[in-house]
Amino acid sequence: MSLLDRLFGKKPSAEQEGLAHGIQNPIDASVTGIQRDEAYADTSLIPQLSDYVAQMIVSMLRHSTDAPMIELDASDTPPNVLDTKIGGEFYVPSGMRPPRNHETGKPLYLLAQLNFDELPHLPDFPEHGLLQFFIAGDDPLYGMNLDHPQSQKKWRIRYIPTVPDTVPPTHVAHPSWRADTDLPLPDKNYAMKLVPTLTAKVINTTDYRFDGALQRCLSTMNDRDRDFYRTHEGEILDTINDMLAYGGHQIGGYPLFTQWDPRPNGPWHGADTLLLQIDSIDDVMFADSGVANFFIRPDQLRRLDFSQVLFHWDCM
Repeated sequence: MSLLDRLFGKKPSAEQEGLAHGIQNPIDASVTGIQRDEAYADTSLIPQLSDYVAQMIVSMLRHSTDAPMIELDASDTPPNVLDTKIGGEFYVPSGMRPPRNHETGKPLYLLAQLNFDELPHLPDFPEHGLLQFFIAGDDPLYGMNLDHPQSQKKWRIRYIPTVPDTVPPTHVAHPSWRADTDLPLPDKNYAMKLVPTLTAKVINTTDYRFDGALQRCLSTMNDRDRDFYRTHEGEILDTINDMLAYGGHQIGGYPLFTQWDPRPNGPWHGADTLLLQIDSIDDVMFADSGVANFFIRPDQLRRLDFSQVLFHWDCM
């Protein structure tokens, strides 16, 4: 049971949420009635009240939407072929070949690899094996299909259930760049080991579920705070966005979008588990500071069925 549940029961009000987290209304509690209404209308208090309401909403969002995730941070240690990493050479098991673009016949390139034997465990995710993400170097969208985002003709996901102790050189594929190869990686030799940290993050304003979570927060607020929010919604949302802004490489949690979230409609419906996010940091660059996301339905993830993963990236 959380601190808020112990103090206030299962459904604390917005003001109780704020008090529990040390968020103080700039208008003293002794100011009541008409005088309090006048204080909320005082234009000199707009900045302080806006910050107060924003902090109160973020506190409620943290309480209601925090989700487990794994942050993936760059390491200075060069990766080996089996590490969790971005780019570089990759392991090809016996009986398999390096993946190719089904439309052009040209090789695909390793964008990222997850070694679940070495990662903290997240609910529904594998506990063992390698998950390799390949994209096209001969396509301006890196293989993404906007109309059929689950089509893996020009990109690929490969799950290898067992991680070998050693990999013979004959089972290592090396990226071979052509003059016209176009990838979000700086060069063919780029490979970066990723170090995991298990954490939890609150929903951000780019997720399609944010508005519903926000409305639930507003429903617990008193009339004055809710009316103030509606009057100053733009400024308060800007503050909330700044407070919740985060990106980076990650597994699970909430995705980041630079344009809009495509998931409410069509083939995206129900694909609410973030399998992997690769951001434009650490020398990785998707066009103009873009973000790449791979999504999967929870039931398919539990079955280790990666045939219907949806690949999406957008940029500024």
